[in-house]
Amino acid sequence: MKKIKKVIISILSLCTCICLLASCAKSKDEANSIAIVDGKSIAKQSFDKELEFYLAFYTKKYGDSYLESKNAKGKTNKEILRDDLLDSMIKDQVMLNDLADKKIEIDDNTANKLRSDMEKELGDKNSLKANIKALNMSEADFSDVIFNDSIRKMHYEYFLTHNKIKDSEILQYYKANEELHKMYKYNVLVFDTKEACEEVKAKIKNQVDFRQALKSPVKNFDVINSDFVYIDDPLLVKSKLKEKDKVSDIFEDNNKFMILMINSYNENENELLMQTKDKYLKDAYDDYLNKLVKSAKIKVFI
Repeated sequence: MKKIKKVIISILSLCTCICLLASCAKSKDEANSIAIVDGKSIAKQSFDKELEFYLAFYTKKYGDSYLESKNAKGKTNKEILRDDLLDSMIKDQVMLNDLADKKIEIDDNTANKLRSDMEKELGDKNSLKANIKALNMSEADFSDVIFNDSIRKMHYEYFLTHNKIKDSEILQYYKANEELHKMYKYNVLVFDTKEACEEVKAKIKNQVDFRQALKSPVKNFDVINSDFVYIDDPLLVKSKLKEKDKVSDIFEDNNKFMILMINSYNENENELLMQTKDKYLKDAYDDYLNKLVKSAKIKVFI
């Protein structure tokens, strides 16, 4: 902090000194925070730890060059991830503040359940620990990440039990939107290079060839097996497909080259209505959360 030179004290200079001292004290707080949301600070240390986790996760998942790859606007995946994490942590604090305002107790039960679900998905506790170690994370840092996830889950569950949306409203929405009346499941062959993709595509003349490629024990590509999705799914849109058992042309996504085929539809109305309800509630929740964010007093320091 720069030393303030001695000057003749006047009312004006006294006010200036007070402002400068307040500013310096404030800057120390800001140095330890990435943002303040309605008076609650988000620690820079927490942001750095979570960013380190996600950087390691995506590097492990997509390779060493992934983070430095740029999108069409010239922004690296690392920069995008950093911006997304900042937005996410601000929303987390908004959620925490909202839960506190509504006298909802924050405990470790939801976080513990999330951890247990991850252990089951990976096989057992040791498998989860091995994955944490592979990401160069401590147990404490991983627990912090899981706790943040649990806040999101608790806030959404609160919304589900306190919203005033009626089933009749959802049914009307379903009937008015034809794109909700069918869902699609697909497989994608994912290649690192266009040349490798073109070589395999030349051998795929029909749906049988595509399925044989999926089953091949030796592959130079990754495979994406989707859940049921709507027609506006990003990869479906890029594939330009709507019909089952048709093979797409080669298309590019996230610096990968892909071939897609729709393998089945879901036209069961009861199941589609349940999916529509989930979608409608999630969209309504997003609107609710966005209104909370817009009404919050937020200062960002990075």
